[in-house]
Amino acid sequence: MYHYLVNLIIDCSLSEPPSEISCFRDVTLFGKTYYFEDILLTCPKGTRSTYWSWLKSKGAHDYITYLITHSEIENGLLMHPQEGDIVVKEINAFNLNSIISVFKSLS
Repeated sequence: MYHYLVNLIIDCSLSEPPSEISCFRDVTLFGKTYYFEDILLTCPKGTRSTYWSWLKSKGAHDYITYLITHSEIENGLLMHPQEGDIVVKEINAFNLNSIISVFKSLS
């Protein structure tokens, strides 16, 4: 039985290269399926439709619950390249398992 956390908040820059889009999707898939109720992507004001189109064109949008701006306040686990609960510069095959391990340790 899994214990769900409320939100995983991912900075939008982690969906862009040099991150691997397939690994980004895997993070959202594992997060939404096993650990979090919602996956939120935070992006600068005025860029939501750009990021949604990018993710949709790459097939990586299906586990994203909402796109929020940096000014919208939500509680949850923050994944960011410079600050937050999970600090990663990019999401790729080399750090995918360690990211999932952090999820497991928190649930």
